[in-house]
Amino acid sequence: MGVSVEPVINYRNQTNLKGLYSIHLRVIINRIPKYYEIKVPRKIRLDEWSNKHDHWVSVSHEFAFEINHRIIEKKRVVNDLIKRFYLQNKPVNFYAIDRELNRKGERLLLNDYFDNYIKFPPENVNLDPVTWEKYAAFLKHLNKFQAKIYFGEVDVTLVARIRNYLAEQKGRNGNMDPATIKSYFDKFKVVLNHAAKKDHFLDPKDVESFFEEVKISAPKRKEGLHIDIEDIQSLRKLEFNSNEFTLRRDRDLFLFQIYTGFYYADLQILRKDQLFTDVEHGYYIISERDKNDNPTIVPLFKFPYATEIIARYRDNSDKYDFLFRKNCFVEIQVYNRNLKIIADKAGITKNLSNKTGRHTNAQMWIRFGAERPVLSKMMGHEKEQTTQNYYKVGLREIIEGTKSVDFEKFDI
Repeated sequence: MGVSVEPVINYRNQTNLKGLYSIHLRVIINRIPKYYEIKVPRKIRLDEWSNKHDHWVSVSHEFAFEINHRIIEKKRVVNDLIKRFYLQNKPVNFYAIDRELNRKGERLLLNDYFDNYIKFPPENVNLDPVTWEKYAAFLKHLNKFQAKIYFGEVDVTLVARIRNYLAEQKGRNGNMDPATIKSYFDKFKVVLNHAAKKDHFLDPKDVESFFEEVKISAPKRKEGLHIDIEDIQSLRKLEFNSNEFTLRRDRDLFLFQIYTGFYYADLQILRKDQLFTDVEHGYYIISERDKNDNPTIVPLFKFPYATEIIARYRDNSDKYDFLFRKNCFVEIQVYNRNLKIIADKAGITKNLSNKTGRHTNAQMWIRFGAERPVLSKMMGHEKEQTTQNYYKVGLREIIEGTKSVDFEKFDI
């Protein structure tokens, strides 16, 4: 691959009355150029541009030293990125260069990299605000542990020291519990993997070994809270007055969570082009969950009320791609509070929350006989251990694997 990096003045070859022009860094990849502006205190006249290496702006310009230094720095950033990609035998691209030049702070500093990951997440990452808060909370701990950690310092010993540091911090019942540490380390691993696989600051194999060797003994998670068929029937039969529109809406969206196994955040990014209609059975969804991007196939046709929910809250505008109207959604904390009000109204003693819908979906399918690999596909599970078996299945397998399950008779 041919890559060149050079500063240029007035790359558009335009003229203006003042005779002052901008400086850009021209990057050419496979004969395709892209220009990145270099911010300068004052623009340059053509006769002040010497175009000599490291001394592009002649000394006659009052800001010659500062501008030349900025050119050198910006060029160094791009060249360092190209070198990292070359050492990993990976082709460099403009997306990586864009991210590198827009990154704030020191580029080789893990703390700043983590901060940039939160503020400017990758395009394919779409997490709910609560999860981002956990990323930010871990970063605060990381900065207190060591304000400046360079990627060259990251090894298994450092990872172990961070784990030990977290174990000494205060938690709700004394020191921080292992489950919280594991949650933080999951975020830590995501960012280190991104730094390794996308930006090549680390070797991906090294990152895997760090977390394999540094164990965190967390107690096994309890079975997720779910509600029973009788509770779902109570929710479905709830009646609301004209002043309780928001409660009715959130009841419906919670039922849709139960029907799909999606989290609340998944509903917000569900697109119109992910909803399909089978000529014989009706609605089904093919989508990627936002947490791990694993494909899911959801047989909505098993739940007749789902059709009514879609009709009631669907965005019928051609301007937007999402299935449900944007104004159907509130902050997750507000949603969870409304679910508690709805539970009281329906006489449900169990706690209702965003996560309850997903757990209820899984328990319903298991109870009424859905085949395990089919459930795995519907839930979008990533690992075999999540549902013990994971197979590639399509709509036909979903139909066959759930044909013995009839929810319509329960009127939910």
